[in-house]
Amino acid sequence: MHRRTLPPNLGRKALYGLFATWFGLTVVGQKLYRDPRRRSAWDKLCLVIPDWRFFAPNPGVHDQHLLMRDQLTDGTLTPWQEISHVEERTLLHALWHPHRRAEKTVFDASAELLRNIDDEEHQHRLDGKPDPTLQLSIPYLTLLAHVTSRQHHPDAERTQFLIAMSGGYDEQDEPAMVFLSELHALGRTRSVANVGA
Repeated sequence: MHRRTLPPNLGRKALYGLFATWFGLTVVGQKLYRDPRRRSAWDKLCLVIPDWRFFAPNPGVHDQHLLMRDQLTDGTLTPWQEISHVEERTLLHALWHPHRRAEKTVFDASAELLRNIDDEEHQHRLDGKPDPTLQLSIPYLTLLAHVTSRQHHPDAERTQFLIAMSGGYDEQDEPAMVFLSELHALGRTRSVANVGA
């Protein structure tokens, strides 16, 4: 009595068919899953059909720039100076790039501050002035600490920072100011130390 055996490559073809079907459903699902209401009841966590959004939900199309200037003791303002310059990447940065953390912190704090401004919680009050609690938010204080820790003009009394947006390599997109901070007093320990010397 002869035993029936399956063709040797039938299992491999079935596996290829399974993966091809899965890939096709994944491609189709990327469009369908953009609307959470269209997700299936049995795959709410996207475990079977993944929902890949590498730059989602809204990819960035502008570069952020953090600038600062000082107000001197005579009331004059120094020119704006950009302090969020992104270092040009090299092959070494793939292995060692400790300054990336500082760049990312400034970027994330700026983005979070701009999101807070758009929130209803920080909308302008009836008298037209901004919500004062914005200056107590973590993103604002993070940027202020970063700005005040920089080197300032010897006669600087107060400092101020600005968040601007540009089109990056798109030179036709004019830079725009999106947030201007208040003027904040700098610590006087440096001045006291200089007087004591």
